[in-house]
Amino acid sequence: MPPAPPLEITPADLENEVRAYREARVARLTSEKGWLTLIGKVWLRPGRHRIGSAPGSEIPLPPDRAPPRVATVTLENGAVRLDVDSSVELYARGRPVKSLEWRSDADDQPDELTIGSLMLELIRRGADLAIRVRDSQSAARLSFAGIPYYPIDPDWRIVARLDRFVAEREVVFDDGDRRPQLYVSPGTAVFEKAGVTCRLLPVLESDRARMFVLFADPTNRDETYGAGRFLYAPIPEDGHIVLDFNKAFNPPCAFSPYAVCPLPPPENRLPLRVEAGEKRPMD
Repeated sequence: MPPAPPLEITPADLENEVRAYREARVARLTSEKGWLTLIGKVWLRPGRHRIGSAPGSEIPLPPDRAPPRVATVTLENGAVRLDVDSSVELYARGRPVKSLEWRSDADDQPDELTIGSLMLELIRRGADLAIRVRDSQSAARLSFAGIPYYPIDPDWRIVARLDRFVAEREVVFDDGDRRPQLYVSPGTAVFEKAGVTCRLLPVLESDRARMFVLFADPTNRDETYGAGRFLYAPIPEDGHIVLDFNKAFNPPCAFSPYAVCPLPPPENRLPLRVEAGEKRPMD
């Protein structure tokens, strides 16, 4: 677990910290596995599904990137089997494959299938499975124009009080696919800003190494992404949690229609404009 940040920081150190954070964020976003490469996602139903660029393929691939028939996947009893067309070279686990039991991102060593610039991933969300398609040469990645930001402002690095619950509470966030995402929260973050008392419900990530905050505010109407923004925070110490809104960022669904993101709950809708962090992405 990373060390807790200091409760106080100089403006110069904050400037350097936020700039480094933003640079690392853009590097992840524009990487060959970043959200800008996501070009497709299909939820699987029991039975057989065709992968390829041929019309009618249940898992469609771009015709300029893949042959008409690449493989078939079969979902049966919660397991997914892949069978590759004899004329296609598809790679997984460091070698060409013709068939395999496809491991999802819920497994310790998930399988990433590659053909040319395309990569296919199996994702599990609860009891449901989907195939995601990425293209390292996607138009979104190649034409990425950057992210606009608000100026870095020390006043938006807030040390909030954490009012702990007697016991951690389960929190359910709905997502854009109407599938519940489950988290736990240790308490409510409370802070004052511009004479307004604000409350947010932070949740623990699955590895419990940091906090995750979804929030909405009035800037969503005109300057920031309409569905709200995300923020990571260190694990609270001594009854306080550092909420640096200069590091607020757009959810993946702001960059791809194939990404699915949890939505801020009603208790995380702030009454004042948070003019800090990332603005709405450029088209």
